[in-house]
Amino acid sequence: MRLNIKFLMMIVLVVAPGCIKYYDLAKSEFPQGEKQPDQREVAQRYRRVARVYDEFETKAIFYGLWLSDEVRKSYVDVYSSKRGLSDEAREEMLKRQLEENKHWISFYVLADVRDKTYTALNDKNAAWTLYADVDGKKIVPDKDGIRVLDYLEPELQLFFGKAVFDLFKTGYLIKFPVDPSLADQLTKGSVKQVKIDIHSTTKNCALVWQKEELESKRKVTSDEDFYWG
Repeated sequence: MRLNIKFLMMIVLVVAPGCIKYYDLAKSEFPQGEKQPDQREVAQRYRRVARVYDEFETKAIFYGLWLSDEVRKSYVDVYSSKRGLSDEAREEMLKRQLEENKHWISFYVLADVRDKTYTALNDKNAAWTLYADVDGKKIVPDKDGIRVLDYLEPELQLFFGKAVFDLFKTGYLIKFPVDPSLADQLTKGSVKQVKIDIHSTTKNCALVWQKEELESKRKVTSDEDFYWG
């Protein structure tokens, strides 16, 4: 009798999964919600990472996101959709975002610095300092051009991907002043290279955006593309 019961149980375990497809069960028992339009593709093209090692020891890692016109438009799309903004409010927000790029070239930077003497990037005697280089023209941030972020908005967490889950990183908003002529070139895409040079007294690295590379990175193949290490 016991053998018969065990035999019947084995049949149920083998046959039952073939009768009910897991994806049908998931939809009815585990509602997934509606997916939002994926805005990560634009952010992925404008993200960069630079790592600095001393032999095999990690000294610093810098993750950068350039707030280009494209990225700002994607940010506004995600922000307004998530918060239910009207079309008028969305357009007004977009105008303000694009107006920023007429005066500054801006970046979000996540800094993971392992130096025991590390001071914030906006400190007067910071261990690491940085400046922008746009087609050979060097630009330093003004007095209030580097701001420490207390947290990253959900929209920025989406754009940065898995890099935000390292609790040792410090987030910054960094703005470099630009004249109207350079701002116009950046908007038109006629600039060949944008770079953030990052220096300590013994090491240096750079976050680099090249026009050709930006134009070639158009497709996200998998979620692994959002993991930066």
